[in-house]
Amino acid sequence: MKRKGFSMIFTILIAAMMMIPVLMLFSSATTRNFTSKGEIISDRALVVADAAIENILNTINTFGFPYSSPQFEDENQQEALVKARDYAIADRLSELNGGVADINDPIGSYNRIINNISTYIFKSDESLWFAVWDVTNNKIASVSSVGPDGDIAVRPIKNLTTGDIYNGGISEVDPNYKSDNLWFEIDTNTQYWPGNPDKWVIRATSYNISKPEIYRSIETHASRGQLSVTPTSTISQLANGNWYVRSTDSDSTTVYYSDFSGLYHTKVYFGQFEVTKGIIRSDNNLYMGGWAQDPVFASGRVYDQAIDAGWAHTGRFGPNQNNLSWAKNNGYAKDEYPQAQWPNGDLALKGSTPVRNPSDPNGGLQDKASPDYYISGNATIVFVVENGVGKVVINGVKKDLPPNGAIYVEGTATVSGTIKGRVTVGAGNNINIGGNILYDTPPRIEKDIPINGTPDALGLVAYNNIYIPYSTFKNYPHLEVDAAMMAVHGSFGVTNDYPWRPMDTSGKYFAKWYGAQAEWSTDNAPCIVNGNYVKGYEIQQTFYDYNLFDFGAPPFYPTTNSRSEVHWNTRYEVVTDANILSNLRKLEKSNLIQINPSDPDYDPNYPYKYVYQGVTYYYGTVFDVSVKYSAKGEINKSPLYRIIWKENIAQKVKP
Repeated sequence: MKRKGFSMIFTILIAAMMMIPVLMLFSSATTRNFTSKGEIISDRALVVADAAIENILNTINTFGFPYSSPQFEDENQQEALVKARDYAIADRLSELNGGVADINDPIGSYNRIINNISTYIFKSDESLWFAVWDVTNNKIASVSSVGPDGDIAVRPIKNLTTGDIYNGGISEVDPNYKSDNLWFEIDTNTQYWPGNPDKWVIRATSYNISKPEIYRSIETHASRGQLSVTPTSTISQLANGNWYVRSTDSDSTTVYYSDFSGLYHTKVYFGQFEVTKGIIRSDNNLYMGGWAQDPVFASGRVYDQAIDAGWAHTGRFGPNQNNLSWAKNNGYAKDEYPQAQWPNGDLALKGSTPVRNPSDPNGGLQDKASPDYYISGNATIVFVVENGVGKVVINGVKKDLPPNGAIYVEGTATVSGTIKGRVTVGAGNNINIGGNILYDTPPRIEKDIPINGTPDALGLVAYNNIYIPYSTFKNYPHLEVDAAMMAVHGSFGVTNDYPWRPMDTSGKYFAKWYGAQAEWSTDNAPCIVNGNYVKGYEIQQTFYDYNLFDFGAPPFYPTTNSRSEVHWNTRYEVVTDANILSNLRKLEKSNLIQINPSDPDYDPNYPYKYVYQGVTYYYGTVFDVSVKYSAKGEINKSPLYRIIWKENIAQKVKP
């Protein structure tokens, strides 16, 4: 049936937790890191590009606005809904790419806007963000030319902090913008791909305007959203992420090396652009010049100085980027913390005696490994998945994964492949990374992503070093290792046979370490820098796998101590009981108790609680949006868009 002048209200459900302005201040950055001897250096352009992408995604997750379709003559309800939907998508994209959606030609305007490029500008000494601005339509502009002499020089730009508009372009703000090394340009393109599931694709290229030939480009895919159409709906926020119980029974807590994103027996330095996720610990002094989102511990002292900023006090701590004084008063920076018990690494490998003895009640991996999984010499180990079942190929012989999860190689083990299950490889000498090491179910690098089922886990424990051979580097310029790694008497990094080569900042060489690292020494690293020459991977992405903390360590993984440590006097342990979770995840934000900062059980990471069957459960800060249809009385879940894939790309983003 056709209806003259039909109008329909519908909603794009991309996660409306709060109504945040479309153009936000870009303040949070996901880092990738340079690593060199004794320190970690981040490339600023890459951090700025990452920040732009993360905040564009945050903006996408605020698009919970209702839209009314225009009055379409002689069209039926479905046609009106489709046109209204297409117009709304084009309109939202125009807030990110520039351009104007056309009510009378929604598909045509969508096809134009989806390829538009928008440009942001970052002034690094003041952390100010600007954008090339469309003053007529009061939104970000679509640019036709990028670079130092492009649209930033001739079109209006807007200060996104103050709202001031400079019609004379960037030179009105700083006449020396092309030579003073203070300005970064970030060219971005965002696309929405309908489908099941739907997906957002965000690309960004960042470079210092004084040196535009050195640039970084990133492409990110974000999914898990829903596009829903309904005549009437109400939005609620479900607490359907991870729930936790608060434990203060420190006597029963075992602390593992895999509980830490990074654990170092020597001094460790983090540069001013470094952002760490997961707990960091040093058996010496720890210099946090960047942003530590989770607690940091030092056997010596924690400092907030950055080695790459002339020892300026640039360190920030906790979810809200507080100063060092706050961090030391609130448990986010601890001095004089006990050193890790590194001999426990030897015990985890060898047990109480250096000779294999399967009957040793205090045995290590060499004793726990059954004969089929104990190799007296060297071994090549490749993990595979067949018909949904994890297998392992050891020196060419395919086997099931070991029932107890223990594999031991007396000599050197070369490891690669895809892991489905939980296993630890111990080596009496070194472990070589032979290629990509991937989990069948990806690591949980965001704390609030729910745990479903038993997560995959791989432990790599080497008596000496964990190496990335030069042959691996040549075959895998983009390398990913999902694992908890420990070099009991050595370090993690490249072998001596790497040739020096000029630094390549295009993203050609890029490594991802998703898990945990523990190193006795920092004499080696995945990238060694000498002036403008390097060995290894210039660009690295180091993220903690929260499954290691919340679910548990890989089998027989070393503990840092035989007794509980100071930090674990209070610990939040993830709830895994399916029946309890099914009830807790039905709760809405309005049902929860917001904990007062003055209360003794307040933690900024877990600011909400709920009492269920006499037990207090704690919740974080991420809520998924749900929609209740008044006509049907049912709920349709629409989760937040989250990053599912991110990669450095060589191509520049340009019109």
